[in-house]
Amino acid sequence: MQAQVFTSHVRPTSALADYDFLRATYDMLLRAPVPNPAAIDAAFDALDAAHARLKAAHLQLRTGHLN
Repeated sequence: MQAQVFTSHVRPTSALADYDFLRATYDMLLRAPVPNPAAIDAAFDALDAAHARLKAAHLQLRTGHLN
């Protein structure tokens, strides 16, 4: 299931912090002594959505500087 991505006015620093936190969470779940596939899948979906928000924030920042 795809996570819904909201990209309205996200600052790149906030998006990066969100992405880093979710990446660390995903990594922790992958290394868990007893893996939980449902939790890993949910964390991956959240990480994927955070990556999309980060890309959108950088694009928004970039287009803002060009205009």
